Amino acid sequence: MAVLVFLLALTSLCAAAAPDCKDLIKPFIPEDPKLIFGKWVYVMGAGDPKQYHKALESLKSSWIDLSPTSDSQIVTLRWGDRCFNRCLLGEVNATVSGPATTFRKNLSDHKGYLLQTRPDSLLWTDTFRNGDITGRYLLQFTRTGKIEAEDVEVFKQHAVCMSFPENVHSFDGKTELCPDDNGSTV
Repeated sequence: MAVLVFLLALTSLCAAAAPDCKDLIKPFIPEDPKLIFGKWVYVMGAGDPKQYHKALESLKSSWIDLSPTSDSQIVTLRWGDRCFNRCLLGEVNATVSGPATTFRKNLSDHKGYLLQTRPDSLLWTDTFRNGDITGRYLLQFTRTGKIEAEDVEVFKQHAVCMSFPENVHSFDGKTELCPDDNGSTV
C-alpha cells in the first residue's frame, strides 16, 4: 500500500511539473513590445505536413530582424536564410492585430502568433496558404543562436501540444549566417 501511495504522489508531482498544453499554446503578447524588436537567430523548428518539416533540412542558417514603423500596427520583418548554397534575403511589412500577425511572403499568406517560452527566446507559430496549399511551422529563435538543453525540451513540449512531428530540425550553430545589408549584427 505504501508503494501505491508513493507512486500516486510521484505521478501527481510529475503532472504538476509538466506544463499544461493549454498554457503552452496560448498566444503571447509581451508587456513591452520593444522586447521583441531586433535581431533573432533561428535555432530549431518543426513543420507540418511532412514535406514542410523535410523542407527545414535545406535551411542551414537563418536570422530575422523585427523593427517598428511609424504605424504601431505595422512591424518590418527582414530575414536572411542560407539554403540551397545561397543567401535569400527579404523584407515585408507585417500587420499586428491583437496577438495575430499577418504578412505575405513568396506568394504565401502567413498568419502567426508568438507563444510564451523561455527568456531571451522568440517562439513563433506560423500558418500559411499559397493557393490550395496550406502548411504550418513552429520556429524558435534566440538572440545568440545558441540554445540550452532545457529550452530544447520546452520546444519539444510545444511541438507535441500542437501536433507537430517530434523530431525537430536544429541549426548546427556553425553554418555562417547570411550577411545583413542593414549592418545589424547578432
